[in-house]
Parts: sequence; structure tokens; C-alpha cells
Amino acid sequence: MNKLKLKFFAVVLFLLGFSNLAEAQCAGNDANIIVCEKDADDANRNFALFPRLNGTPTAGGSWSTTNPENFYALNQSTGIVDLWRINNYGTHSFVYTNTDCNETATVNITLGGYPGEDNIDGSANACGDDPNVNLHGFLGSNVDGKVQDFNGLWEEDSSTFTGQLNDNFFNALQAGPGIYTFTYTVPDVDTCSGRTSTVILEVHPPPNAGRAPALIFCAGDDLSGYTAFDLSEQLQGEDPNGTWTENGTNQLSDLNDSVINIQEMYDNFGYADFTFNYTVFPSHPVCEKRISEVSIRILPILNGTIDTVDICVGSAYVVDIDYDDTLLHNGQFIVQYLVNNSLDEAPTTLNDGNGSFVIDQGLVPLNEEVTLEVIGIRSVTPPRDVCPRVVVPPTTFLVTSSDITAQDICIQTANTIQIIDILDVDGNFATGNFSMTYTLRNPDGSIIHSDLLELEFTNGNASFIIPSSNFNSDGEYNIRTTLTGIYATSCPLADSFTVTPLPEAIQLDLIIDNNCDATQIDVLVDAPILPDGTYTITYDVTELGSNTVLTTNTINFTGGTAENQIDVDALPIGNYTASVRSIQNDTTPCRLDFEFEESENFSRGGVPEAPVADADQTFCLSDFSEAPTLMDINVTAEGDILFYDTDTDTNILPISTVLIDGEDYFVTNSDPLTNCEGTERVQITVNFSNPDAPTSDNSTPLFCAETNPTLSNISVNTIAGSSVSWFSALSGGTALDNATILVDGQTYFAATNNGGCTSTERLEITPTVITVAPSALSSDMLSVCGLDDPTVVALRALENETDNEVFWFTTETGGTALTDDIPLVTDTTYYAENYNSVTGCSSATRVPVTVDFSNCDPENYDFFIPDGFSPNADGRNDTFFIPNIETIFPNFTLEILNRYGTTLFTGDKTNPAWDGRKGSSTAPNGVYFYIINYNKGNSEPIQGRLYLNR
Repeated sequence: MNKLKLKFFAVVLFLLGFSNLAEAQCAGNDANIIVCEKDADDANRNFALFPRLNGTPTAGGSWSTTNPENFYALNQSTGIVDLWRINNYGTHSFVYTNTDCNETATVNITLGGYPGEDNIDGSANACGDDPNVNLHGFLGSNVDGKVQDFNGLWEEDSSTFTGQLNDNFFNALQAGPGIYTFTYTVPDVDTCSGRTSTVILEVHPPPNAGRAPALIFCAGDDLSGYTAFDLSEQLQGEDPNGTWTENGTNQLSDLNDSVINIQEMYDNFGYADFTFNYTVFPSHPVCEKRISEVSIRILPILNGTIDTVDICVGSAYVVDIDYDDTLLHNGQFIVQYLVNNSLDEAPTTLNDGNGSFVIDQGLVPLNEEVTLEVIGIRSVTPPRDVCPRVVVPPTTFLVTSSDITAQDICIQTANTIQIIDILDVDGNFATGNFSMTYTLRNPDGSIIHSDLLELEFTNGNASFIIPSSNFNSDGEYNIRTTLTGIYATSCPLADSFTVTPLPEAIQLDLIIDNNCDATQIDVLVDAPILPDGTYTITYDVTELGSNTVLTTNTINFTGGTAENQIDVDALPIGNYTASVRSIQNDTTPCRLDFEFEESENFSRGGVPEAPVADADQTFCLSDFSEAPTLMDINVTAEGDILFYDTDTDTNILPISTVLIDGEDYFVTNSDPLTNCEGTERVQITVNFSNPDAPTSDNSTPLFCAETNPTLSNISVNTIAGSSVSWFSALSGGTALDNATILVDGQTYFAATNNGGCTSTERLEITPTVITVAPSALSSDMLSVCGLDDPTVVALRALENETDNEVFWFTTETGGTALTDDIPLVTDTTYYAENYNSVTGCSSATRVPVTVDFSNCDPENYDFFIPDGFSPNADGRNDTFFIPNIETIFPNFTLEILNRYGTTLFTGDKTNPAWDGRKGSSTAPNGVYFYIINYNKGNSEPIQGRLYLNR
């Protein structure tokens, strides 16, 4: 009983397990299929994927592709794929998904290439003006749907090679007409052999209708030479046997006629644009016809005259235009004109043969004949082309500034009349004698006519005087002059002026009894001719400095004279001003005897304090270009300083008196307000100082330029306690800083400083500064082969020195000279420095040299490219590496590609070795391709194969 139960359970478990296994395989297993010649069987257009699955797949799932290019070749429901619609050889994957078990399986189809069918029967044609002829358009098959693969390789046949093929595009424009042979190859794919198709392409010459510049005339031009004008002569580079057409002139009789009568066209249509077309048809329909346009343009033109009258300055400068309106349309224009060769332009409106424009006044000089020339015109409204030249004779005109000026004067005063900018009959400024009359209109309206006067003009200017006897009445006068023998002008030679009557006079005066110590001031008023009335005179006393008014009063009188006394005896000691002024409101011009204010300075106890000065004063003679004078003595005093020879002398010495060494002078001062002089004089003794010049044991010292010697490096001898100052000249000149850099052969001048004085005599020093020239090298580049382990001695080959030694450094300044046995280092700049053993001087700058370590002949160093490697981490041949390439070809680039053209690795000097990986992926065993660009000289890039074997 127990054994039966065990068997029953075993059967149930087996059945359950079988059911689970069947469900797990409902999508089937992956399958790999190879189809070499898909194009040979049209059944491949309905290639069923489901039967190709391994295992026991269950129907009802769906299909998908991992390549979007195959999307339309696959029926996702049925799993039927059209292999003819897969136009790329290689492996293509299709995934079957069964949602019943959530499992997938993949069918991988490896397709051999299909290069299409040969096209060698002359049906492949292209036009010679096509820069992008797609060669794929000439392959394929007559069978609908059979299309070549697109990932093959196009190549030119060597017999017709042009170098104009780029992928599948051929530049027929650059290659030119001819017959060219091309091959299209799909390579071996797995067990499928590669295949090739051939295309013979004929490039046909494109038609050339040539080109023709526009033929431009201006209305009114003489066209008699163009009554039988051959349009073909206007064309350049055209093919023959084209046809001619036109639009509305009726000049061409048929398609072969190319002769036209331009004069007749102008007579019939006037100024206009005319177009004729030349058409050339292609020799083969693959090219399109070409058309060139010959344009005959007859432009409207400004043909007329300009005129302007002579102008007085200040008026608008208007120019009138008269023109032939049959040659130019009405409208708004911009006129270009020249005024004495100054170019400008102005707007104008031309209508029915007339118009005008205004000249910029800033361009026109005054008082000289100006040439005006219209040189161009352009149409604004309506906008259209106008002949760039004009037929307008130039004209001349003149803008004058002739004028007279008369000044306002006082009654019974002569008036001088100025006549300016008068031109003679030739338009030049008048010079010489000219006749003149004038009329003078008086304020009462009466007119005085002058006699004929002869005036002498100089450069257009003259003057004359109207006597004072003509101006006995006040009021407004008008004068107008008439000159004979001058340039006719529109400028009126007239002016108006005013004659003012004389006002009444008043006189004021102040009398002070003692300006230095005043006690009383008399105020006097004298106005005898004032009319009856009451007048007020104000006087006051003001303290100088503070401007405080201490005393003030008024005097009232009725005409005639008045007198008043001011008592100042009670004022404190100080300086004062006494002032008297009229306060009548009388501001009339022409007052002749009126002092508006009278002032006088005075003092109370006004003797100034004695000046302060050092009794002994020393003068450095080097501080003076000329001998010192009294002005140079240092004195502190109030007021003006006065010098005397003695303590009692009354003759004041001129301030420019030259000082004498050891002489005594006496100084005092005076108050400039009151002229009160002090009673004490101060004695000053004058002494001169002039130290001895320095000396030197060597007036021509020697220095090396690279040490940047300065004045401080020159050794001179001075007296104890003295210093040295340097100058640029033997006398005067510029003071030089001790840090001044010495210049070879330039003379410097040293002076002694002692006791605050500098010696007037100077020591001359002329240094010699030796400059060693930078190293003369045959090149700034040394080419060596780094494989030879070059040393510094190799740099000696660049030296081109006979008088100097050359030391080499790795620094531009400083550092230690290199010995010849030190190896040269890459990416290092070396510097050459000259050294002169005779003078001990070196060049101030070093000459840089760069070293090229790639001067290696590959043949001399067994240069080779390995054909394989084994990246298996055994320490041998683990990378693909080209020995010594980074030295021989330092700028090389290396590219590794798989057989599908995918780049796996790019390398250069910094990354020269491939480890058989692309990123984190490991490349499988097989053949790979390399491309090496040496990037050196004439070394051509090289391609080759290598084998990766792990």
C-alpha cells in the first residue's frame, strides 16, 4: 500500500515538472542563420522567422528588431521579414516575445552583401555641373524591390581616377566631362564571399550661356555707333548655336538674330531698361538648358544749367536749376555738388524743367569768387537709377561781407566810421584809393550830403571821420556810404548810431594834513554849473583791514561850492581810508568832469615796525644763473622793503642791485597804504659760497653692460663731509639720480655738495660700457635624434662665434652653465650666452634654442610596425605598441578600427599603446585595422592589419 502511494506521487511530480518545462520554452531558443545571396531568390522577400527558432516555441507571440533600419522589413505579427528590404550586409537580430511565459528568443540572420547589378550599357549619365552625383542611383536591379546594400565601398578605377569620389558621391563639376569607371564592393561576410558591381558613368558637358555685363547709356548720349549692335559681342564665355529672345522691342527677327538698333530703341521708347535672353540647350537631357540675360539700360540724365546771384552774408545760398525735362523725370532728388572742391549734397524737387537747392553756408568762403559744380544726382521719389554723370556747366558766384560800423558817441565828438571787407571790381580785397560819398540823416530828419572823398583802402578796409561839428544835437543818426570802382554787392553799406549829450559835472577833493599821523581832513566840493536843487555828498572814515566805518556824515548844498572838516585826532593808532562820494542818482554817459568817488589813505601813528633779517646771509653761487641781487636777500617785514648803502643814506637802492661778497646792506620798510617809512634800519652782511669740484683717478672708467652699471658705480674724490651730485651738462642741465643707467660714451658731470651748496665747476666723466652682442647661432632649432642620447655638445654645432665663448644654460637668466657631457632633455629650451674673455663681459640677453628630438631616419633605427599582439596579461605583447614611434614621429596619431569601420582606439605620443579594449569592453580575437598618420615631412599615412589573439 505504501509503495503504490509513492509511485502515484512520483508520477504527479513528473507531470508537474514536465508542464513547467514546456511553459518555460514557449518562446523557443535562439537561432543563427546565414543567407549569402538574398537577391538570388525572391522567396527571401517572405522569409519566415518562426520556423527558424530552435526548441519548441509556441505561436501567438510578437516580433521586434533591434535595428530601426529593419523596422519596415519586418511584419511584427507574422514574423515574416523581407530580406530584400534589408540593405546592409552583416548580422541582423529579430526578437520573438511570448507573453504567456514572459520569455524571448532571438533569430540572428547574417546576410551576405548584394552590390546591385552592373551598369555599363551607357545608361549612367550625369551633368558636368553637378558636384554631388549619387552613384547609388545607377545600381540596383530591374526587379522591383531589389536594391543594393548601402554599406559597401565605392572606388574609382585606376584608369579613370580623379580623386573626386567621396563615399558614394562623385564631384562631376571638378572632374569635368568624360567617361569614368567605378566599382562598388561588399566584402566577405562570415562564409559569404564578397561581391563587386561596376558602373561606367558618362559626364556630359553642361551648356554655357556665358555672362554679360549690363550695357549702360545715359539719355541724350550719341547712340549712332550702336545702330547695328551685335548682342553676342556682349556675351563672354558662351557656347555657340544658342537662340535669342526679347520682350517688346521688335528688334529681333528670329531666334538666330542678335543684331539690334539701340538708337532706334531710344527713339521709340526713350530712356528705359531693355532685356534680351540668350538660351543654350544641353547636348544630353541629363543637363538643363542655360539662359543669360543681356541688359541694355538707358538712364535718365540731368542736362541743364545752374545759376545764383551774388549773395550778402547771412542770406540763404539758393541755386536755381533749369534742365531738359525730356531727359529726366519729375520727382525728389539729392544733388551732389562741389564748392571749391568741397563735396556736399542737398535735396531738391525738380518739376517740368525747373528746381532749386540750397548750398551749405559753411562750405562757402567769404569775399572770394567761388566755383559751384553739380557732379551727380540720385532719385529719391520715385526711387530709380539715374545717370551717375550730369551735363551741367559749372558757375561762379561770390558771397560778400561788406559792411560799415559807426560807434555811439557823445555830443560834439567826431565819429570814426569803419568800412570793412570791400572788394574791387575783380573780386579782390580793395587796396588803394577809391572815391566815396556819404549821406548823414540827422535826428530831425534833415540830410547832409558829403563832398566826394578819396579813401585809401588796405585789404578791403578803410575808415573816415565825420567831424564833431556835425553832432551838435543828441539823438539817433543814420549814415549811408556810396563807393565807386568796387565790386557790385547787395550788402547795404549803412549803419545807425546814437549821440549822447554831456551830463553835468561835479568835483570832489580830500586834503589830509599829515598822511602818516593825521589830525584833520578837509572835504571840498566844487560844482559851480549844477542847476538849482539840493545835492548830497557822503564822506566816511574806514579802518583798513577790518573795513569798520568809524566816522560818517553828509554834506548838503544847492550848487556852487561846499567845504567840511573831519576831526580824526581822536582815532586810535592805525591805518584808515577817508572817502567822499556823490550819492546823486546820475548815471548818464559822457560825463566828463565827474569823480564818482575820491579816497585817500592815512595813518594815526603809522610808522611801521622794523624788518627782521639774519645779520649774516650766505648765497650758494650754483643756485644762480646770474649774480644774486638785493631781491635774493631774505627779509621778513610788513609793507614794502627798502635797501640803502648806509644807515643814514637817503638814496634807495634798486632792488636789482647785484650783491657783492662781504658787503654790508641796510634794510627798512614802508606802509604801502600810507607810504610811511620805518625809522629803524637793519644791517645785513652778504657772503658767497662755492665748493671745489670733485676729482677722479679715472675719468674714463670701464663697465660691463650686463651688470646695468649706474652713476653710483663711478668712483670720484671729494673733500671730507661732502657728497656728489650728477648732472647732464657742464653747466645747468638736468640733475641725474644716482640710479641712472650709464650709457656708453656719454659724458656725465659731477659736482660737490658741501654746507648746502653745490660747486659751480663740475668734473667730466665719460664711461665706456661694453656690450657683448647676443650669441650668433646658425639656427634657433637643433634637430637631433633622441635615440642617439644627445648631450650639450650637440648644441655647439649651432655656434657661429669667433671672438666670444658660448656658455649654455637651461634658464633665461641666472643659473649655472652646462658642461658638454650633460644629456639634452626633451621639452626643454636651452639658452646661449656669449662671454668675452678679454673684457670679462657677457651678453645681456641669452638666445633661446629649442631641440627637435625626432630627426631620426626610420631605416637607421629598425623602425617596424608589429602585425599582432596578445593582450592576455602574461607580460609579453600585452599591448599593440610601435617601438620608437613617439621619438621618430612625435606628432603621430594611431587609429584602430574593427572590420565594420568602427573606431576602437585613438592614440598619440601621450597614449601610444592599445590594450585590446574599447572602454570597458574587451575586443574579441580577430583581424583589426590600423591607420597611422605620421604628421611629419613627406611621410604618407599608412594603413594595415593586425591580429589580436588572446
